[in-house]
Amino acid sequence: MRTLPKTTLSKGLISLCLCLLFIHLQSLDALRLHGEPFPAQAAISLRSSARISAEREGRITGGDLAALGEWPWIVSVQNQFGFDFCGGVIIDDVWILTAASCVSGLRARNLMVLVGTLSSWNNSALHYFVDQIHVHCNFDKPLYHNDIAMLRLTESIKYNKETAKISLSEVDELQEGDKLSFAGWGTTTAEGSRSQYLQQSQGNYLSVDKCRTALGETEDVDLGHVCVQMEKGKGICYGDTGGPLINSQGQLVGIGNWGVPCGRGYPDVYARVPFYHDWIRTIINGCGKV
Repeated sequence: MRTLPKTTLSKGLISLCLCLLFIHLQSLDALRLHGEPFPAQAAISLRSSARISAEREGRITGGDLAALGEWPWIVSVQNQFGFDFCGGVIIDDVWILTAASCVSGLRARNLMVLVGTLSSWNNSALHYFVDQIHVHCNFDKPLYHNDIAMLRLTESIKYNKETAKISLSEVDELQEGDKLSFAGWGTTTAEGSRSQYLQQSQGNYLSVDKCRTALGETEDVDLGHVCVQMEKGKGICYGDTGGPLINSQGQLVGIGNWGVPCGRGYPDVYARVPFYHDWIRTIINGCGKV
């Protein structure tokens, strides 16, 4: 039997370690934090985990396991190796809505989405490749604003009882205290690993003014955002960026943007979908730039 040279084995072990480190860091960074690089950068670069651990407290984010078909329009946004790093939502046959911070700077050919599954590691679930990435032209202008993007798939999605497109909330009629629900495959604790199975939770709508105050009078929240106040110990965490926020009618009202991880009692911030209706229609009608 032929034996590989020691140098070849060493290079192979180094490559394997780098790959595992990449996967670990990617799973940690997939929530946009105040003052931090955005999630897409975790998918294309290696960074030290020391900076990340200093920002964390080991609090449970308090989600519940979702049932199959309960969130038929949610997708797992993954790299070409099948590792998920963000969420997204089916809004039309070939269109996925997600956060710009999830995909800005990435190549479409290196992305795919997994649909109709509770498990982000489900090899039998349908996956679709991405043909185009449309990032809002004013993303991060100013910082933390217009964090929304659309992915055009290479083929139409096949709908069934586990896979469907969501209706967009057409009119912004949210009232203080309204119940809003969200879901994702993010970490279930600030120090934990990614959840293999879809988690869901609920919070209450918080007005822009009250949200700004709760976040230290920040200017990084405006009318283009939706804020959700959770109980302490609950909230979005690493990996939930780009995921859906829905109202009691099951309509899409927000896309996960940024937050203070994880479950510390601060409001979570989403892109307000009705605010971007014109932009979404423009992209679907073929008038946007790739």
